[in-house]
Amino acid sequence: MVRDITGWRPAGFSLGFLAGVFFLVCPLRTDAHPAHAKPVNYPYVVGFERFHSSLDDDDYLAGGGLILLNELNCVSCHEPPHSLRHLLTGVEATNLKGVATRLDHINLELMIRNPRFVKRDTVMPSLFAGPDRDLKEVEALKQYLAAMTYEVPEYPRGDIEAGRSLYHRIGCAACHAPEAGYRPPGIPENAEIEMVGLPSVPMNLADLYDLNAITHFLLSPNEHRPSGRMPDFQLSTKEAANLAAYLKAGPDLQLPDNLTQALQGDEPFARDESLAKIGKKLFQKKNCTACHTVPGEKKRTLHRATSLDKLPTDSEGGCFSERPQGGAIPFFGLDTVQKRAIRATLERIDEKDGMALPNLLDWRMKKLNCYACHERDGVGGSETSREVYFGFADDKAVEFGPWGNLPPMLDGVGARLTEDWLKGILSGGKGGVRSYQAARMPVYADREINPFPAAFRKYDFMPKERVPRDASAEEGKLLFSAEGKNCVQCHQPDPDELQSL
Repeated sequence: MVRDITGWRPAGFSLGFLAGVFFLVCPLRTDAHPAHAKPVNYPYVVGFERFHSSLDDDDYLAGGGLILLNELNCVSCHEPPHSLRHLLTGVEATNLKGVATRLDHINLELMIRNPRFVKRDTVMPSLFAGPDRDLKEVEALKQYLAAMTYEVPEYPRGDIEAGRSLYHRIGCAACHAPEAGYRPPGIPENAEIEMVGLPSVPMNLADLYDLNAITHFLLSPNEHRPSGRMPDFQLSTKEAANLAAYLKAGPDLQLPDNLTQALQGDEPFARDESLAKIGKKLFQKKNCTACHTVPGEKKRTLHRATSLDKLPTDSEGGCFSERPQGGAIPFFGLDTVQKRAIRATLERIDEKDGMALPNLLDWRMKKLNCYACHERDGVGGSETSREVYFGFADDKAVEFGPWGNLPPMLDGVGARLTEDWLKGILSGGKGGVRSYQAARMPVYADREINPFPAAFRKYDFMPKERVPRDASAEEGKLLFSAEGKNCVQCHQPDPDELQSL
């Protein structure tokens, strides 16, 4: 992957500046642990990162620009043309219910001032990093969000080593970085493990959540992340606690003394209801509701800004700015490749000209990063260097080779499986289909996966005359048995049929 990265450094000294310096340049933690993998310095959009680079021509890069317009939620403010509304539906940002339980008041304030101080690769833009930022407004918003708490059960303390093993067996490393130096069981001592080449989804927020908060998140990620960016692996409480223990096992962030004093201050945090009321109004005024649903309300505020087809493509200001502009203009910190991709899309977005649009199935697979595990029609699939991090459920599964641990290819899957069966797999109801694999098929929110079965059936088809008219069920049973093609060695038949096989 070739990237052109445009960095940004704030001017002036402030709490935000000190935090920015710390997160951007201070080498106070190890990068070996996956939670501490070095983040990129621009908004990380996985569907764009894997399939687009600075080497692409503008026609191809325009397809990546579509992904960015959707996943950066540009379309929540800028209405897309009618011909693209089926693709550019936008995303619902992190559920703010309980945000003050997950983040303490210091990190809550930093996320409001400039999210990139806390998470360099975040897709969340800043509205308070510009020269006109009003710290009173920041405080009011913090007071408003500080009221959003909930009760979290006290989970058992997990086992770090069990969490490390689980992380490197069930598929976490398909999206996130594997631990540098970790050797999965069964790898010969003289075998060299290749370093991953494709970008990994960062998870820097593991440093900011406590053990209990991480465990709670892992048990119900679809509730916290409605966009589906982190799916549900149907972990048990013990497994979630073990994973949380592992994710917190890296060295804690160590703040320099002067920064610690600046962040902590002399006064403990105190709630102010009058400021919280002001903050609630600001949340609407600053258009935070374009991305976030306000707890207790069902609808977001959409399309307040200029529509996509009327945006200038040669501007260096607005959301394309290399530094915060202030006012109502969000600062994303886009890099050169991302700006070029979005410009290429905007130049081709007019309904009369159009562009090469992806089919809905490919679009949804890129949005949910299905290609991190599954290959379809020559696209995607697990990176070769990550294949060792998909585990076998038992020693017998090793005999199956790649079939024993790797997620299946999806070529023609809509022609092979019924729509009901596809729904069952995607909703988690048929999670034991490949019980010999340690990797798990994650579960997404219904609104994200409901379109998939019909889409698979639409794009995959099979000739009608596939089954010979003289086919015999008895002959098929013989072929399935150990005396025939021995399908039963891998596939478990219906329990009522076990005796006859």
